[in-house]
Amino acid sequence: MMIKTIKRAFVLGMTSLILFTGLPATAVHAADSAPVHTVATVSGKESDPVVTYEVKLDKTRVTDGRLAVTYDPAVLTLVKAKGNVNFEEKDFNKDYKEGERAGASYAFVHDMGKYVKGDLITITFKVNVGVEKQETALRAEIFQLSDGEKDVVSDLFLEDVVEVGRPELKAPQNVTLSQSVLGVEIEWDEDPAADGYTVYRSASKDGEYGVVGSTKGNSYTNVWVNKNRTYYYKVVAYQQYEKNEKVYSEASEPVSIKVQSLLAAVIGN
Repeated sequence: MMIKTIKRAFVLGMTSLILFTGLPATAVHAADSAPVHTVATVSGKESDPVVTYEVKLDKTRVTDGRLAVTYDPAVLTLVKAKGNVNFEEKDFNKDYKEGERAGASYAFVHDMGKYVKGDLITITFKVNVGVEKQETALRAEIFQLSDGEKDVVSDLFLEDVVEVGRPELKAPQNVTLSQSVLGVEIEWDEDPAADGYTVYRSASKDGEYGVVGSTKGNSYTNVWVNKNRTYYYKVVAYQQYEKNEKVYSEASEPVSIKVQSLLAAVIGN
């Protein structure tokens, strides 16, 4: 009984002390790592994708286990994590660290061996706002899966790479101005990476620019203008995220137009 108690305390304490093991030297593809496998998926809207990472086990008899999943916190934020092994005692730590990588570690113990199959751990991430399109690694470290005194798996390091983020926004290009009977027409080249655009106006090239409106298309009509006035315009692209968060591009180069009388606009000067 004393031996079981000592082992139980050792295993469950590993979620906070597990760092001493360090990373194995070689990454192994999940397909070559039976009985442990990993599945990484990206789903949801492009503006708010969800990354799910699962560590799975083929039907295997175990008494205890210790593992961790790490990720890059500059790219991802952990939303939910759960251990799916129905053992007598479990210890979950969502504040696990491995160098500059964040993670979640999981330990579980059962006095008697039992067969386990399916998800050992499932973790859900959101992609940080403003992350540009890139590949990021999700790593599963299996420190040990045991059946009594026998190691089933030890020191196994699996890495999966997923592509997340959105294309980098660029300053709107080829901004042109023209006058119509409605006001000043502003047009620019459409950027497939943009969700919309904000148009700014100033009375001088280097003056203070104020917002005149926003649009999801690549044109905008500034109605409230005065004749014989010169206006300067800039356009900024943005990407829309949840909770009204936006990421903006650099502004386009300023362009100007002198507003003429309505008659001049109709007859084309």
